[in-house]
Amino acid sequence: MYSTMKKIIIIILIISIQLSLLGCKNLYFKYIVAIAPDRFTFEEEQTILSIPMCSSHPFDTNSHQFEYALIMIHGGGLTAKNYFELGQQVVNSLKIDKNRILVLAPQFLEKGVDIEEKGLLFWNQRWRGGGKSLSIDRNKDLPELSSYEVLDRLINVVTKQNPRLRRIIILGHSAGGQFVSRYAAVNNRHESLEKQGIFIHYVVANPSSYLYLDGTRYQVTPENEFLKMPKEKLTDCPGYNKYKYGLEDLYGYAENLPPHIIRSRLMTRPVMFILGMEDTDRDWGLNKSCEGDAQGENRYERGLLYKHHLRLFIKNAPSPKYIWLEIPGVDHDSSEMFTHSKFITKLKTLVY
Repeated sequence: MYSTMKKIIIIILIISIQLSLLGCKNLYFKYIVAIAPDRFTFEEEQTILSIPMCSSHPFDTNSHQFEYALIMIHGGGLTAKNYFELGQQVVNSLKIDKNRILVLAPQFLEKGVDIEEKGLLFWNQRWRGGGKSLSIDRNKDLPELSSYEVLDRLINVVTKQNPRLRRIIILGHSAGGQFVSRYAAVNNRHESLEKQGIFIHYVVANPSSYLYLDGTRYQVTPENEFLKMPKEKLTDCPGYNKYKYGLEDLYGYAENLPPHIIRSRLMTRPVMFILGMEDTDRDWGLNKSCEGDAQGENRYERGLLYKHHLRLFIKNAPSPKYIWLEIPGVDHDSSEMFTHSKFITKLKTLVY
């Protein structure tokens, strides 16, 4: 599937370049994405809005059976259905009664996805960092909402309708990992849910980039030492510390949050970072911008450097609730990451 998606993206890029050369700079493509069958529907400014979603059970009707919710965040291919099926594999591996756990996979559509449906929200790639939805052709003048606001609303509905719910686990791989890591740092719901006895755990796997808490960046020497990157190496990349890479020029959901609040939230919330030890290619899906490359050469290296950054940044702060796992023999593969015995063993400690 990863190889097929790669070919599709390459074809789209080639056609895009050709049209650009012909002067068609304002066009964007309609491309085919499997649309999730269910809908999460809500009202904003007296307007009915929705996103596609997959759900293992009705999530918006009152139920006393569910104790856990597993929310799967798709990657850049927007394949919510595949991530939903992967979530069910995770449940099988955990050996939890399926009647006690609700599996959800929301779908954050990007402009260009070929579907005409009134009230459906679309984003650009900023959905990965909580950016706001777009006002485009088929849904012009709709209220603009952050992808994180939509997830907040979904969690509100799930917790309200399922009074026995005690654990929410949000998992994301690749672009989904970017989404989850920043949602962990900025969302406004975590502490209020804890007061209700509902605990959220965040699982971040193989993202292309991370949210740094200050302007320092690091590099790996040939001797595998981590050293602070000289400032002069960053002078040609003025945006390296802008959101979503750092805490400057915040946008979307994070726009009005003071940086010290974001730092405090990330340092006190339970995040499991999992790294595929073979995720070392500079492939088509890797963020190769100067901002991305300031965080390392590949996803595995970027994860190790970010771990070093967090350890130095919080050394004088209260002990964080982070878990770091390195998965041997696995590259950029969400299925192998989330079904690996090492990950499942650690995940069991969060749900039992």
